[in-house]
Amino acid sequence: MIRASLLLGTVLLLSACSSKPEGPLLEVESQQLHQRVNAKGQDEFAFVVTVKATPQMNLDTSKPVSRRDLKRFADQQRVEDSSEMKLKLEDEAVVRLKKALSDARYCESGYKIEQVFWRDRSVQLRGICQ
Repeated sequence: MIRASLLLGTVLLLSACSSKPEGPLLEVESQQLHQRVNAKGQDEFAFVVTVKATPQMNLDTSKPVSRRDLKRFADQQRVEDSSEMKLKLEDEAVVRLKKALSDARYCESGYKIEQVFWRDRSVQLRGICQ
């Protein structure tokens, strides 16, 4: 009976550890809102969101690699290398842009994002006020 209880406890503990969520995939390092009036007299903005660098995971090939380490290596995603992560960053930038424009009381009648530019760990949204 005690063995069964210990076994059940161990199984529950291991399953809890294996389903533990990992930290946030994207950690924003900085964001900047730039504003100006263009030659046509329209209010424009450029909003840049940069995320912290994700360290490249290295495998020590001088010793046998476990399946767990190999899977973690294969599953690791970095913004610089992953289209999926770039789309998540772009979505996050759009949400943050709305708040930044509201806080700055800029584009109060609405706005339109016209261009998106990527650079390693950052995305820049450019647009005009309506």
